[in-house]
Amino acid sequence: MSVSIEFEAENLIVLRSQGVLLRQEVDAVKRQVLARMRTHGKQHVLILIDSNFADLEALATWEDIEEDAFIQQQIIRMAVVGDLRWRDRALLFFLNAVGRFQVDYFKPEHEPLARAWLLH
Repeated sequence: MSVSIEFEAENLIVLRSQGVLLRQEVDAVKRQVLARMRTHGKQHVLILIDSNFADLEALATWEDIEEDAFIQQQIIRMAVVGDLRWRDRALLFFLNAVGRFQVDYFKPEHEPLARAWLLH
């Protein structure tokens, strides 16, 4: 699996991605996030893009499952940490949710800053 999910605190979801993210994997993780949000309410989300991340399958989108609108409403803030070459694509991927929550991008060496920003 090219994406993993951890629940580090009651309101912090950490997603780690590597290789090529496939749509079915993205959808499966979204359903886990949905279940978490239904149980624990609004969440901060930290996405860690591994150095061996290759790409996102073309068919994977931010609004490809029915529950995406609910998920977007339950995100307080999202921080994406990864190589700057992925910055534009990552931010465009989440662009549909602009106005619903804040998103920021951080270089890998700034992961502690990203975590602090999330919980600010």
